[in-house]
Amino acid sequence: MGRTIEFPTDNVSISGAWAIVKTRLDDPELSIRTKVLAIEQVAEMETHNSVTKEELVGALRWLFQHYNFEGE
Repeated sequence: MGRTIEFPTDNVSISGAWAIVKTRLDDPELSIRTKVLAIEQVAEMETHNSVTKEELVGALRWLFQHYNFEGE
C-alpha cells in the first residue's frame, strides 16, 4: 500500500500565481477558483515590476468574462 492519492487543491504559490496570470488564464485544466486566487495574489503583490500592464489588463478582462458582478 505504498500508493498515495493526491487530491486537487486550489492553493497557489506566488510563483505559480505569477505564471497563471502571465500565461495560463485560458488553461481549462485549472479551476476557476485557482485562477481567481492567482489573480488575487498577484494583485496583492508589493510591486508589479514582473507583470506587464497588458497581463494585468488581461487578468481584469478574464475576471469580467467569468464573474457575474451583478449577482444575476
